[in-house]
Amino acid sequence: MSNSLICARCRKACKDPYKEPCEAIETLTKLYAELRTEEKTGITRNLRMELAVVDYEVAEDIKELGERIIKAMPELNIIRDYEVKIGYVRSYEAKRDKGKQINADCRKVNGTYTAYLPFDFIVTFYEPNIYYMTENQKKILMLHELKHIGIGDKGLKIEEHDIEDFKTIMERFGLEWNDFGQDAPDILKGENYGEKPKGKRKKKQGLGT
Repeated sequence: MSNSLICARCRKACKDPYKEPCEAIETLTKLYAELRTEEKTGITRNLRMELAVVDYEVAEDIKELGERIIKAMPELNIIRDYEVKIGYVRSYEAKRDKGKQINADCRKVNGTYTAYLPFDFIVTFYEPNIYYMTENQKKILMLHELKHIGIGDKGLKIEEHDIEDFKTIMERFGLEWNDFGQDAPDILKGENYGEKPKGKRKKKQGLGT
């Protein structure tokens, strides 16, 4: 059914349903997308053996995004100066930690894995959790994860985000920058760098780790 037919049957009198976004249609679209994602994830999980479906894969598009963010963001100079090697992965499995949705994470390659993996860190994007995100939201998510990479007395390490870091992210991009349907600034465009997005206040999502 098209939007025009839905609007014709709707009792709510919108000023101009063809120009203004309809909250009802947006909600239905989001619900449908969530159900489809859950359905596809379930099918993949149950039939992965027969279909030879992988749960994780090397993601060249995520790698390209990471490299663009590293090149553009001044606060990531450690990665550039120390030539930190980063692998980028897409997961088709959702991730939660203590009930909180995890959109992405950054992990240091340690121990015996260093003998097999040519990377210092692995950044993973969890596709079932971020299917709704715009490209601009994914740019901010990538910046958030790359800011975990730091260096200490013993070399490279994972920097845990402290209160000040979270405050900086919120001040620059707004509290709901990663919500469904939320406008977000393009952090790769200088004129928009640091602007807060404009949009309706929505339920808070997980930032990642």
